[in-house]
Amino acid sequence: MFTWTEEKNQLNKKKHGFYLPEIVDVFDDPHLIEWYDKKHSSMEEDRYICLGRLHDTVILFVVFTERGGNIHLITARKAEPIEERLYYAHYEKETGGN
Repeated sequence: MFTWTEEKNQLNKKKHGFYLPEIVDVFDDPHLIEWYDKKHSSMEEDRYICLGRLHDTVILFVVFTERGGNIHLITARKAEPIEERLYYAHYEKETGGN
């Protein structure tokens, strides 16, 4: 299950062009890359970052945490070019370039 705050949802749409409920399918990407966000994690909350493709059209950079067994979305934006290259390098490694 996915959660978010309505304030962050509205802010994300205004700032990055995506409502948070619109991006949940990025977690279905079989080539999703996920890592621990050491810089923004705290004693109270571990944060994670992922790069994944949404509906085979756009690569997204998503920040999230886990709360009460749910994935709590914090922000999502279109990946920057360097992040897209990271995603596609990972994709090619996993698929052998196919």
